[in-house]
Amino acid sequence: LPWAAVALEPAAAAPEPLDGTCPAGDRSCAGASATPAGKYYWANQKGDLNRTGLSAHAVPFDLRRQAPAWRWADPEPGVIRATPLIDDKLNLYMSTINGRVIKLSPEGSVLWTYRSKYGAQPSVPALMDGLLFGNTERGWVYALDMETGEEVWAVQASNGTAGDTASMFAASGVVVAATMMPVEGRETNNALVALSSRDGAHKWTHLMTGFNIYNFQGASPDDGTMIFMDSSGGVYRLNLDTGAMLWESGIADRQASFFTTAAAVVGPNDVVYCVSNYGDNGIVHAYNLSDGQPLWRTNVTLHAMQAVAIGRLAGSEGLSVVFGIGTNPGYPMLFRMIYRGFYAFPGIFWLLALTSGCFCCRRWRRRGSSCIVSGCSLIPMIVLVFLCYLAFMLSLHFLNIQLKNQPGWQFGLQLFAVPPSPQRIVALDAATGAERWRHELPAFAATTCAGDEEELLPRLFWLHRNEGLGHPICLPDSFSQAVIGGDGTAYVGYQDGRLFALRDGDGDGELRGDGEVSDFQFEHGFQASQAIAPGMLAVVPCGGGVWVWKSA
Repeated sequence: LPWAAVALEPAAAAPEPLDGTCPAGDRSCAGASATPAGKYYWANQKGDLNRTGLSAHAVPFDLRRQAPAWRWADPEPGVIRATPLIDDKLNLYMSTINGRVIKLSPEGSVLWTYRSKYGAQPSVPALMDGLLFGNTERGWVYALDMETGEEVWAVQASNGTAGDTASMFAASGVVVAATMMPVEGRETNNALVALSSRDGAHKWTHLMTGFNIYNFQGASPDDGTMIFMDSSGGVYRLNLDTGAMLWESGIADRQASFFTTAAAVVGPNDVVYCVSNYGDNGIVHAYNLSDGQPLWRTNVTLHAMQAVAIGRLAGSEGLSVVFGIGTNPGYPMLFRMIYRGFYAFPGIFWLLALTSGCFCCRRWRRRGSSCIVSGCSLIPMIVLVFLCYLAFMLSLHFLNIQLKNQPGWQFGLQLFAVPPSPQRIVALDAATGAERWRHELPAFAATTCAGDEEELLPRLFWLHRNEGLGHPICLPDSFSQAVIGGDGTAYVGYQDGRLFALRDGDGDGELRGDGEVSDFQFEHGFQASQAIAPGMLAVVPCGGGVWVWKSA
């Protein structure tokens, strides 16, 4: 792709940092938020407008030895994919796919609950100027008063929004949401709609051509522009006020099939970091913020499905990028069996119906009756076949739960299994892409992420009772996007239900022992990144609510 070099207006002065950030002018120190989002500690997915995942504040490292200060248990068996947001008073804002936004006090008390009138809301909200912005699968974008939870405005930006985990973008009085516009053959988000944060008035629409947007996550150095990546590795910079394209860059020979769920991040060093896939290999590629010119590209070999966090890591000089790599988890076994039994291989049912029909027709003809009458006997036969297969599916479903989703018990039933996939967490030098350290994990061999098989039936029953509002499974990425605390510790959620805390304290390039690797098991996979505020670490897995650790 050609790169369009456009003269940009000078960047606006960055807002004053919150208490506890690094010295003024040192934008690369550990924990320095690149562009603090107004006065809120964690106003967006990954915290700041740059989406660095970087915080100035150190939070507990050994989560197993230090119990959480409190936990809010979700009374509804829904799915949560949105990162918790934290305001200037340490209140938390939780968004669930089944249409709720819940405000929690710093001690975990529910202050208010908003229920969407506009359908499920899989996206991550954003905070700005006393308002919380969200959007729904029916194409609505809304604003809530952060103090009361009352709806301030709501507009329908399109007829529908895809169910992936897009993130709202809010800056400079503009709100941007990913959505779908009618294009034949497109079933994913293919457009960005910008609205006024004051009243929802339409400002501009950017329609994608040739490539789609998945897990949209706009990033900005807070200079009136926005950077984002398509699902194949192309990166774009738009004027936030007009929607005009300033430059387009990325992988020149990318194809639509080079799919990733990752995104672009703007570093405090004015470099744009992208993660995508090139064929079967994951890659990290960096670009100059001013003109989109490529700087470096690194092949990480495994599938790359998460954006990086960027900051100074413990034991390393200069900036590093850290993220997890490896194939995303699949569907629960029960989903696989329903699909392959009733959709992928429907011939077996038609064969049984035809065989039983011929048998019954022959018997009824011997008795002198019409074959049309014998057709009534097909109904109990088909019902019997369905019930037998349903019992078989449920038996394997519960057996799979008891045996922790591992494939070894399946006795060669690879029809429903997935091959083990390598997984690791890596840190790279942000200046060159050279590897600083890696944390290898056992190959992931489960059929799905932790929690999706176990909670499938309760969620399905709940959806039935609530008119289908929500999703029955989380189906997250293999890792959540990493975040970095003020002491250089990286926190990364994993599909097997563990949250890892990692720091190479001695700087030897290897992570060893309890002082450098810690984990906590939540029994649910992770889509949401964690949130950090002064003395507070908020963790939200796909199910079960929110856990909060506080510094002693």
